[in-house]
Amino acid sequence: MKLKNQVAIVTGSGRGIGKAIALTYAREGADVVAVARTSAEIENVAAEIRSMGRRALAIPTDISRKQQVQAMVQQTLAEFGTVDILVNNAGVAIHNYLMDIREEDWDLTMAVNLKGVFLCTQAIFPLMMEKRSGHIINISSGAGKRGSPRYGSYCASKFGVMGFTEAIAAEGRPYNIKVCVICPGPVTSRLRTENHPDDDPTKLMLPEDIADMALFIVTQHPRAYIPEVQVRTMWM
Repeated sequence: MKLKNQVAIVTGSGRGIGKAIALTYAREGADVVAVARTSAEIENVAAEIRSMGRRALAIPTDISRKQQVQAMVQQTLAEFGTVDILVNNAGVAIHNYLMDIREEDWDLTMAVNLKGVFLCTQAIFPLMMEKRSGHIINISSGAGKRGSPRYGSYCASKFGVMGFTEAIAAEGRPYNIKVCVICPGPVTSRLRTENHPDDDPTKLMLPEDIADMALFIVTQHPRAYIPEVQVRTMWM
């Protein structure tokens, strides 16, 4: 098992990419902390992980609130004693043309997609600095590389994740903390269906495609470092 005795926190792991990453890590031996706002979903994920013989915690958390993030990390440390991998996956997507973007939708997008990444990383970073090792994976998007109509708020948040990742990677390097960003293309998910109901699902990637990459990143030889990965569907 490639991740035996390692502990991973995965945000937004109740469904979609986050769930796929949590289950993939567990299959490779990791103990997993499933984090999301929806308790029932992450409880189901945690139960599935335990059925594999791994330990799991389900911690309902609003990652845009510092106090809740800190409490989540403290509960993780009380149970497992350490954190080896943090995957910042939780996200929202509300697409509108500029003049139709509501301020509250803009604020929510920034709070979850960008502030949440910052708060979770800030809470875990000192632990990884002290042990001089760790992996942090931030899930951005193709929308973090190029702008598109109706994607103003989403692009802004994901471009922010790209810049934040690059900066924190530079800070983490002296402590052997590897910080990477994955930019997925279109993936089958509830979020995708809500915003793109006319998509042909046969032309989309599966969450497991991104999970496989998230596993690849954290299982390289210590001398190898992957700063950024773009994963695209062949047909879109």
